[in-house]
Amino acid sequence: MPMKVLIVDDTNTDRLLLKLHLAKLGYRTIEASNGKEAIEQFTAHSDDLDLILMDVQMPYLNGFDAVRSIREIQEQQKQEWLPVIFLSASAEDDDVEDGILAGGDDYLIKPISQKILSAKMLAMQRIADMRRRLVESNLVLEELASTDHLTGVANRRAFEVMLEREMSFTRRYGMPMACAIFDLDKFKTINDTYGHDAGDAVLVEVVRRINKNLRDGDVIGRLGGEEFGMILPKMHEEEMLSAFDRYRTIVAEHPVVHEGVEIPVTASIGVAQYTGDNGDKLTLLKRADECLYEAKETGRNKVVYHSE
Repeated sequence: MPMKVLIVDDTNTDRLLLKLHLAKLGYRTIEASNGKEAIEQFTAHSDDLDLILMDVQMPYLNGFDAVRSIREIQEQQKQEWLPVIFLSASAEDDDVEDGILAGGDDYLIKPISQKILSAKMLAMQRIADMRRRLVESNLVLEELASTDHLTGVANRRAFEVMLEREMSFTRRYGMPMACAIFDLDKFKTINDTYGHDAGDAVLVEVVRRINKNLRDGDVIGRLGGEEFGMILPKMHEEEMLSAFDRYRTIVAEHPVVHEGVEIPVTASIGVAQYTGDNGDKLTLLKRADECLYEAKETGRNKVVYHSE
């Protein structure tokens, strides 16, 4: 994809010449006539902007100060670095140094040679391509680090991050939430009887069934082995048992078919509610785990919850 370039210059003629030259080279452009407009355009287009060509001497806000503000926004929002080339009629060493210190990556002297600008744009295109590949690689690595490789849902680390986020929401807005831990009953017997491939198939199918029926906002994550966690935001006490029993029924109502063999599957679920003032993440998970233990000890294939 061709680069998208923000051209910032208070002189209409200079801005037009840059735009025409870049268009001829195949680049997409947007414009601003001063530093204040540059910040507004950056904010509006930061997701797909690849380069800023920034004039230095402009009314309202000069180029150096505009770039300092842009770098602050990038740092606050943890955005990827965006290359900036300053354009100025001044060739003084101090001005070039000030430009780099302000957050610029290069400095071109006006009037700008089209040949030099073309060469600089080619170099920046390489940087933009490398930046895109790096962002894509980071996204893949982030997904791998937060996803259970077998079932495709959140792993324990990612699940606990989401749990903390929902607990924070509850503390802030006072809307209760529910957390559950559920365990597939007699899963070792499934592995021993039908084989580990069948066990994996059961895990994948159970997650598929639940994912297909999740309410908006509900979350499932694999905590390890045959144990999963669920988060149900905005969940009042009188709704919890029926909500989790619906998921229990979804797991148990049909056997899992693997290589022509029907494998019965049920789940025991332990539930804890969080209202904002009853413990931290570990306490909440411990309460849910204690209810899960009771569910398994008292017959399995049930939901257990104790009000505090």
